[in-house]
Amino acid sequence: MKTKLKRSAAFLLMLVVSFMYANFTLGQEFTSTSSEKGGVGYSMFGRCIIDLGDLNSKLENNGYPAMSENFFSVGGGGHAIINNKWIIGGEGHTLLGEEASHENYKQSITGGYGFFDLGYILFSIKDLRVYPLLGLGGGGLNLKIKEDIASLSLDNILNNPGRGAELTNGGFLMNLGGGIDYLFTFGKDEKSRGGMFLGIRAGYTISTFKGKWTMDGVEISGAPETGLKGPYIRFMIGGGAFDKE
Repeated sequence: MKTKLKRSAAFLLMLVVSFMYANFTLGQEFTSTSSEKGGVGYSMFGRCIIDLGDLNSKLENNGYPAMSENFFSVGGGGHAIINNKWIIGGEGHTLLGEEASHENYKQSITGGYGFFDLGYILFSIKDLRVYPLLGLGGGGLNLKIKEDIASLSLDNILNNPGRGAELTNGGFLMNLGGGIDYLFTFGKDEKSRGGMFLGIRAGYTISTFKGKWTMDGVEISGAPETGLKGPYIRFMIGGGAFDKE
């Protein structure tokens, strides 16, 4: 899964770069013939890989199993298109990791991030668009280790209150990616049109400033520097509307 995801993300980025080369080096520019303004909104889902190497080393050194670096991603976003060229929008995602077990404890890891996006349409014909994208934002990870128990009484809790731990971290992120999308027009008139929006995006998130691990607001010493760094690929489905200027 990890190798396939990296290859898929790399393929889509190479496709966007190829259009960039054709557009700027060969002097060929493909744009829609009419000037429009409008935007789209969409749900997003896919897979991503988060580099947990340092965190997993720390877990394994203390007798805990490593966590999977493969996450399911679900979220949403939207963007406006300005002058048939510029994409301005935002997106947010929840990252769901796989659970792991250690004796009578369960481990789970989740994450999330959001970005302000800026893109530039390199290729546009009818309602097909290809573009690179730069996103700036932030996010974090949440690691839970809790005792796997079937039931509890108040006496159990009072006798052993320390039954688990929840650690979080966060930091500033950068998103380097690209996308291909298409608007299936279902209704239109002389001044406006709208329809269903489908697309795919792939890229790589970079953790530029990594945050510290904390527990109940207290910084944890000796914790590894772990950021939300890694490739992703996501599918988009939604709707949009455009008006002629």
